[in-house]
Amino acid sequence: MTENIQIKCLLDRFWDVHLLAWAGAEAYGTLIDVSTQTAEDNSGNLIPVGIVLLEDNTFQSVPMAFIEKIED
Repeated sequence: MTENIQIKCLLDRFWDVHLLAWAGAEAYGTLIDVSTQTAEDNSGNLIPVGIVLLEDNTFQSVPMAFIEKIED
Protein backbone atom coordinates (compact mmCIF):
# COMPACT_ATOMS: atom_id res chain seq x y z
CA MET A 1 0.00 0.00 0.00
CA THR A 2 1.26 3.46 -0.77
CA GLU A 3 -0.62 5.47 1.85
CA ASN A 4 -1.24 5.14 5.56
CA ILE A 5 -4.87 4.48 6.39
CA GLN A 6 -5.86 5.07 10.01
CA ILE A 7 -8.40 2.51 11.20
CA LYS A 8 -10.44 1.28 14.13
CA CYS A 9 -10.86 -2.48 14.43
CA LEU A 10 -12.50 -5.04 16.67
CA LEU A 11 -10.20 -7.57 18.36
CA ASP A 12 -11.02 -10.58 20.56
CA ARG A 13 -14.42 -10.76 18.92
CA PHE A 14 -17.40 -12.68 20.24
CA TRP A 15 -21.09 -12.78 19.39
CA ASP A 16 -23.10 -10.98 22.07
CA VAL A 17 -26.40 -12.89 22.28
CA HIS A 18 -28.11 -10.06 24.15
CA LEU A 19 -27.21 -7.33 21.65
CA LEU A 20 -27.26 -9.69 18.65
CA ALA A 21 -24.06 -8.07 17.43
CA TRP A 22 -20.31 -8.61 17.48
CA ALA A 23 -18.51 -7.28 20.55
CA GLY A 24 -14.88 -7.17 21.61
CA ALA A 25 -11.99 -4.82 22.22
CA GLU A 26 -11.75 -1.77 19.97
CA ALA A 27 -8.22 -1.00 18.84
CA TYR A 28 -6.72 1.74 16.70
CA GLY A 29 -3.88 1.50 14.24
CA THR A 30 -2.70 1.74 10.64
CA LEU A 31 -3.78 -0.57 7.83
CA ILE A 32 -0.55 -1.54 6.10
CA ASP A 33 -1.65 -4.29 3.70
CA VAL A 34 -4.55 -6.49 2.60
CA SER A 35 -4.36 -10.26 2.23
CA THR A 36 -6.44 -13.43 2.60
CA GLN A 37 -6.47 -16.23 5.14
CA THR A 38 -8.60 -19.23 5.94
CA ALA A 39 -11.68 -18.61 8.05
CA GLU A 40 -11.43 -19.74 11.68
CA ASP A 41 -14.66 -21.72 11.45
CA ASN A 42 -14.14 -23.15 7.94
CA SER A 43 -10.63 -23.94 6.74
CA GLY A 44 -11.87 -24.34 3.16
CA ASN A 45 -13.06 -20.74 2.98
CA LEU A 46 -10.72 -17.80 2.27
CA ILE A 47 -11.61 -14.39 3.73
CA PRO A 48 -10.05 -10.94 3.13
CA VAL A 49 -8.03 -9.62 6.05
CA GLY A 50 -6.18 -6.44 6.80
CA ILE A 51 -2.67 -6.48 8.23
CA VAL A 52 -2.81 -3.82 10.93
CA LEU A 53 -0.01 -2.10 12.86
CA LEU A 54 -1.69 -1.35 16.19
CA GLU A 55 -0.88 1.65 18.40
CA ASP A 56 1.08 -0.63 20.77
CA ASN A 57 3.45 -1.49 17.84
CA THR A 58 2.15 -5.04 17.39
CA PHE A 59 0.80 -6.53 14.19
CA GLN A 60 -2.60 -8.17 13.89
CA SER A 61 -4.44 -9.88 11.06
CA VAL A 62 -8.06 -8.67 11.21
CA PRO A 63 -10.95 -9.70 8.95
CA MET A 64 -11.95 -6.74 6.77
CA ALA A 65 -15.52 -6.94 8.11
CA PHE A 66 -14.18 -5.73 11.47
CA ILE A 67 -12.09 -2.82 10.17
CA GLU A 68 -13.43 0.71 9.86
CA LYS A 69 -11.56 3.63 8.29
CA ILE A 70 -11.24 6.69 10.51
CA GLU A 71 -12.34 9.77 8.59
CA ASP A 72 -10.37 12.97 9.13
